[in-house]
Amino acid sequence: MVERNADIVIFGAGIAGLWTFNRLKSLGYDVLLLESQKIGGGQSIASQGIIHSGLKYAFAGKINKLAQSISAMPDMWRDAIRGQGPVDLSSVRVNISSQYLLIPHGFMGGLVKLVTKQALGSNVHEVKPEHWPEPIKQSGFKGSVIYMDEPVLDVASAVHSLAAPYQDCIRLIDTPDQPLEFLARHNITAKKIIFTGAASNQAIAADLGEDDGLRTQARPLKMGMMRPAPFEIYAHLVGTSDKPVATITTHKAKDGTLVWYIGGQVAERGKEVPDQEVINAAKSALQRYLPQVDTKAVQWATLPIDRIEGASDTEGWMPDTPSVHHKGAHLYCWPTKLTFAPLLSDKIMQTLQQDNIEPSKTAVDWAFLPPAPFADGPWDCADWTK
Repeated sequence: MVERNADIVIFGAGIAGLWTFNRLKSLGYDVLLLESQKIGGGQSIASQGIIHSGLKYAFAGKINKLAQSISAMPDMWRDAIRGQGPVDLSSVRVNISSQYLLIPHGFMGGLVKLVTKQALGSNVHEVKPEHWPEPIKQSGFKGSVIYMDEPVLDVASAVHSLAAPYQDCIRLIDTPDQPLEFLARHNITAKKIIFTGAASNQAIAADLGEDDGLRTQARPLKMGMMRPAPFEIYAHLVGTSDKPVATITTHKAKDGTLVWYIGGQVAERGKEVPDQEVINAAKSALQRYLPQVDTKAVQWATLPIDRIEGASDTEGWMPDTPSVHHKGAHLYCWPTKLTFAPLLSDKIMQTLQQDNIEPSKTAVDWAFLPPAPFADGPWDCADWTK
């Protein structure tokens, strides 16, 4: 059998794996990216596409490591979108370049001053009512509208941008729970193997006896979806707890229908709760914050999803950095959030440099393995109410 020697093999073609894969390929590394289902599937395609800067955590009174460490991420993504970063995302579709916090009357207090002076600089300011976006004016919202300098990306286009230049090196694996057996069966070797399939990493590490000291956590969500959406909006509906009552982003289905994708507290009920409980919570949030929005003639759907990440020291909160578990030639990686993909890539690159793994400038032909297809958006696969 022909021996095929790669520099790097990556398991998991979500945003985390794709970002590092694209970066390594552009540097001349011979990389094979293996996916068990679809490119961008799982947690990546289920993301709302928000490139967080930490503002919503600061507004929730969480001016901590998370808010501070995440604050530099939008600029790293913007560099990539301008074609000036370690990866080229110049073909990505940006749904909107900034979002809003909607804070009801009586809750504002000194939050703007607090964030501006103590946390994240001048990337936030209150918008005067006469300058509110027209949809918010028409929604019936009463309170303060806060501008947030955070872009929202079309995740599918980000996935395509990272995968397309090197798609011939992204292939399907038919034994995802036995990755090393798959490599051995096809006589594939690598100097470093990187696992970025968030949901599968822990089990693989345990099976290989490499989970000593590895701690992960699951944050099960059930996202809400509503169609047809009356207008585009990208906003966090701020309440009195440490997380938004709801976070709404707008997406376009394949047939052109606008869809509101709804996270925040609405979604944080566990995957096993009845769909109607999530739908009722979404309706309640919209009625409270956007009372002029008519939800009588719309359809609803839900998406259960597990957010798997490194364990946080604070129960119920995500870690404030990406997580990397290093065992010999194996790296187990979790970006924590879409936003952190560039930072995770930096950590991986540092490890490769420390281990003196240089690009071979060669290219194995991986055509003997089947290609991996792209994932569809969750709204295109959902079971909608009648």
